Amino acid sequence: MHQLPKALLAAIIISSLAACGGSSSSSSRPSTPTTPSPQCSDGLDNDQDTLIDSADPGCSNDQDNDETDPPLDPRLSRYQMSNACWVVKAAGNGKYLVADGSNYSATATDSASAEGFYLKPTALGSYMFYNSSRQLMAAGSTPTLTNLPSASANDSAEWRVLASGDTTDYPETPAYHVEPSPEQVANWHGFVDPDIKADTFTISASALNRNLAIDDTGKVQTVAPGSAPANEAFIFEAAANCETFPEAQSNFSGQPFKGTQPDGTVLGHADVHVHISATEFLGGAHWGKPFHKFGVEQALGNCAVDHGDDGRRDVVGGLFSMNPNGHATDGWPTFSEWPKRDNLIHEAIYWKWLERAWAGGLRVIVNDLVDNETLCELQRNVSGDLTQDCNSMNNAGRQAGTMYAMENYIDAQYGGPGKGFFQIVHTSDEARAVIEDGKIAVVLGIEISNLFDCKLKFNPLRQQRPHEEDGSGFPENSYECTVEEGKPNSIVTQMQRVHDWGVRQIISIHEFDNAFGGNGIFDGLILNLGTRENSGGIPSGDLAGLTSLFSGQPNEAQFTELVSNLPTTELATGEWWTTYNCPEEGKTPGFTGYLWGSTGGSTQSYLPQPACIPTGQDGRSGGTTPCYPADVRQCNARWMTPAGLYTYGKMMEMGFIFDWDHMEMGMKTQALELAEAQTPVYPFVSTHGTFGGTTIDQATRLIANGGILYPSNGSSKGFREDMNETVGIYANAMTKRASAGKPSLLFGFGYGTDTNGLSAQTGPRNNPANPIEYPFTLFSGAPFNTMTEFDNTSVVSFEQPNSIDADGNISRTWHEDLDGNAHYGMLSDFVKEIVLDSPNAASQVRHLFNSAEVFLQTWKRTELASAAIQANGLKNIPATAPAILRPAPPIGSYAP
Repeated sequence: MHQLPKALLAAIIISSLAACGGSSSSSSRPSTPTTPSPQCSDGLDNDQDTLIDSADPGCSNDQDNDETDPPLDPRLSRYQMSNACWVVKAAGNGKYLVADGSNYSATATDSASAEGFYLKPTALGSYMFYNSSRQLMAAGSTPTLTNLPSASANDSAEWRVLASGDTTDYPETPAYHVEPSPEQVANWHGFVDPDIKADTFTISASALNRNLAIDDTGKVQTVAPGSAPANEAFIFEAAANCETFPEAQSNFSGQPFKGTQPDGTVLGHADVHVHISATEFLGGAHWGKPFHKFGVEQALGNCAVDHGDDGRRDVVGGLFSMNPNGHATDGWPTFSEWPKRDNLIHEAIYWKWLERAWAGGLRVIVNDLVDNETLCELQRNVSGDLTQDCNSMNNAGRQAGTMYAMENYIDAQYGGPGKGFFQIVHTSDEARAVIEDGKIAVVLGIEISNLFDCKLKFNPLRQQRPHEEDGSGFPENSYECTVEEGKPNSIVTQMQRVHDWGVRQIISIHEFDNAFGGNGIFDGLILNLGTRENSGGIPSGDLAGLTSLFSGQPNEAQFTELVSNLPTTELATGEWWTTYNCPEEGKTPGFTGYLWGSTGGSTQSYLPQPACIPTGQDGRSGGTTPCYPADVRQCNARWMTPAGLYTYGKMMEMGFIFDWDHMEMGMKTQALELAEAQTPVYPFVSTHGTFGGTTIDQATRLIANGGILYPSNGSSKGFREDMNETVGIYANAMTKRASAGKPSLLFGFGYGTDTNGLSAQTGPRNNPANPIEYPFTLFSGAPFNTMTEFDNTSVVSFEQPNSIDADGNISRTWHEDLDGNAHYGMLSDFVKEIVLDSPNAASQVRHLFNSAEVFLQTWKRTELASAAIQANGLKNIPATAPAILRPAPPIGSYAP
């Protein structure tokens, strides 16, 4: 060890003493004391209430130096009684309500002797009063009251609570399964509630427009509003030990995260294609509801009333499951056969299950209003309900009403307007604010076959090809809509109707051909048969021949029943898909290949050539007979029409998020050409696996243009593989942007579950070596503890999903490893799958939880591109480029 020189050692000692203030020199001055930060910006919990700084109600701003909470207001708002136990005191005599036979009287002198009511909201400010006998207080036909079992609840058991003297003109909430008017949507969406607090309240029987009151003896009855003001006022006091109203379970504990990242981005994953509102889907074929104002017993009850005692009247469900033998019909709480990942006609998104998905980080939902006119007509004929309206636009409008009613209902469960986790948004800025507040931004989309009532009817004498078509009618094809503006059936009129509902995302073609172009083929006989029916009908004489197409198949009886119930009232001029041979990887010159290992089109080998003669336009396969090449994948030769080009331009001008899923593969290239002609480029989205095929070139262009490409999540393994492939496409897209002088974009990877949309959900995990063990946690431990994004999130714990009956007994359980995503709440379990199974968990979890932010950024780019079109007009493609409207191969070129 070297010894320091004495002079150097002395210098160090003197310097150290000076630095520490150890010098006695009279020239030194004491250091200036540090001023402490105000309590509301010091990062401490000064009043020991677990809330810090701006999150503490005692802080008015960051300079406030007193974090002490203000005194609580003892008064209540009309929303605060939600899902809690109360006793009710009559202000008129100061006594509490007690049960009096089937009636009630205000005779108890203390709260301990009073009847305890569990108040279950039916809507904002309205409740059911659930008593200690598990009965509901109900208004009778006379002024006296009665009681009802909860399973038999009806409008007589719904009571509206209003603060005494409250004269607020509350907006009418859009109703379940009723198309809302533009004024209803605007008033509901823009209303700012005054949140009036009061000591006393009126309680009104909603169905009778009569107020609860006491008479001179304390007997409770209903009276005309205002006829006995002093006796119509009641006081709510918090209580305990009430019977709890029956409800499904969300099976989680902990506080879902909120807020933004330091860079201003939001955290969360996005399901950009789902069908919460499909409650009356397909003419009533769908059973169950995501909510019901009278609770789970009516939302998820026994389906025998619609599907028959043995489930055999579920024709559409049997068709898609290839099982004509019916199913067990019991619902809550036993759920013998549903919800189930591949039971497609029963409700899978009850609001409590959705709540579990929210706790697992779900922050964006795009709910597509959905219907299928042909399948609706099929179910209508089977059920014999000839009054059923099967117009898809009308049914989509009714579903919009359902979504706003559901928003109201969930807000009510959480204690007031805007407090629920489910908030419908109309702009990207609204969506960002909702997610920052820790809630789900719910975007309305639409996915129907005959969008804007643009149903196509083929004419066998037509001369115009699709790219020349004008929809004028005989001898040409005809449409039920028109590009001529100002008419009730004009495309723009119907587009505005949809926009007024709050719809902001559109799939323009779904399953069947329409006036805009062709459906992207991904299925065989069933959808091809549907196209024939939807495009003009099937001749009655062909029904026997159609039945023979199904002979010898395992589901022959089911198909025979399908064909025998097809509508026969339309003109019998429908046609099968007219097709061309899809490009093939490794064979078609210059072809870049298909995205996600998929292929374009589908084989249609039921009347194979050369035994049959093609009858499609220009000698193509298909047309009036299902005659196609054997074992050669067929793509749809109906490319974009002039009506389609017009419609897509108007959609861009109006600012809709443009979802290209279900479009014919060649049409996707045509749409890209239109979008890329705009400045800035109009971005597209693909929300649930593209359908009909997407090429690598198309995918690269879509991402480079600022769009999103999210798959269906058929399995955790498949989802992660799709993510890895898309990361590579994203890298190429960013290189493309850099070469054009454009900045790089954030990468995120969400999904489209298509739940309630006739799509099976994620299957059993099948990983016995590394099982999911309940309870499990998210947002703590690996990989979350290595990711700064999750530094400020709290741990959330998830119990095994179960169903509990009214007595608190577990009646049914589900397990991700055994059942897959049996219901929507198991999306949280799907996230846990990715955490457990991914070899690159941190990277893949980051991409997943970036998907909400990336969706918001794409939406903002959509709004900016739309604003430019509104200001400068829609731009045409350069004169040197190929025309957007052109025929399909072999006359035209394939889609790159």
